[in-house]
Amino acid sequence: MVQPKDYIHKLDPAKRPLLTRVSEKVVADIAWYNANKSTARKFDPINGIEGIVIHATAGGTSGGALSWWKNPAAPPASAHWLIPAESEALHGKAIIAAVYEARAAWHVRNDKANPRVNGGKAMINHWTLGIEVVNTQAAGDSFSDWQVQITADLVRYCWAKYPNFKWIFSHAAVDPQRRMDPGAAFPWDKFIALVNAPAMQSDDDGSDGLLVAAVPAGLNDGTSCCDMG
Repeated sequence: MVQPKDYIHKLDPAKRPLLTRVSEKVVADIAWYNANKSTARKFDPINGIEGIVIHATAGGTSGGALSWWKNPAAPPASAHWLIPAESEALHGKAIIAAVYEARAAWHVRNDKANPRVNGGKAMINHWTLGIEVVNTQAAGDSFSDWQVQITADLVRYCWAKYPNFKWIFSHAAVDPQRRMDPGAAFPWDKFIALVNAPAMQSDDDGSDGLLVAAVPAGLNDGTSCCDMG
């Protein structure tokens, strides 16, 4: 079995897919997250985006992760998207957008890097996008088929959109001493096969960009996989 620290894949530019759509719901207070939990990118927000980082929340709900990011006692943390769990109403329908793609979300520490990923380039937040899949990383908490499929769809969306996009890797790959997400239960080989599939239908209900009226409230278990602290 592939270990999370080895979840690294470089995309073949010859297989770049056509532009696709992924159904997303935008958090109602996205302006707050962008103002308080992101920074301007140090690299070009189009040509400078070279990859995506796959995380797992270490909590059970999207609302828990969003609340944790807002907690003043928590380390600074955020990501561009959340993939809802099976227990959530949006599961099977849409992903949740929390930070604008043009901004650098805070999902990897600035000093972290891996020589196998983009030549060891640091400041990863500034040249990547961050996906948080809602999963506790506990034994027995598997990733749903939809979570894996929509994460692959989202990667394909980014791959088609950004001309220099080529890297997919786990949080564990660049910070293995502290993080193991998205965890050993994440079906990395299946996920990469879906990303590289010659044809793929996105799960698009035509509701891109609508606000999430009520994201479940409450903190998670007091941890977050993503932080700058």
